[in-house]
Amino acid sequence: MTDIFMLDRRSLIARALALVGATVATGVPLSTLANTAERVPYLDSPRYQLLSAISDTIIPATDTPGALAAEVPARFEALLLHWASSKRRYQLVSAMNAIDALAHQAHGKGFADLAPQQRHEILASHDAEAMQIDPARQPTVAALRADPGYVDPAYVILKELIVVLYYVSEPALTQELSYEHSPGEWKPSIPVTPETRPAGGGLI
Repeated sequence: MTDIFMLDRRSLIARALALVGATVATGVPLSTLANTAERVPYLDSPRYQLLSAISDTIIPATDTPGALAAEVPARFEALLLHWASSKRRYQLVSAMNAIDALAHQAHGKGFADLAPQQRHEILASHDAEAMQIDPARQPTVAALRADPGYVDPAYVILKELIVVLYYVSEPALTQELSYEHSPGEWKPSIPVTPETRPAGGGLI
């Protein structure tokens, strides 16, 4: 997965487009990924609720806003609608459905209908398995950075896309991270304390 703390905001937006297999952007401006997203329905209601539950489980609200406050599901859906390739749409929706199937197997109901702790247990177990390296898969050297041969590459893309979309949002940049306007005041020495958060900013 990409080290998001080594990328500026434009690079994160470019990464989000790459994750959905976009080759040519439509007339929809890229800034829609960084601004407040008004939902344009693409997924049916049950799948949108599933996406929201997965996003909330991966990045829950703590002392800072989580994925739902950052409107990650709406941005995710906008990417599927405006930029995603048909192959990537299928992969991402299939990865979501696989998580829902695990919930039905374990508890007899959908992932979105489970309690937060139940969602966490299912997703943590699935995550640990999906992100293992499959010795049977032998990706090319050029593909190793994007996919070093994960057991479930579709899930890995789903997870990274949720994380990337979170970190292009204003709540993540200004509350989960400590926002530093660039260029800003030169500070030759900054004390690091237990409360210090990674800095967000860079090019917008």
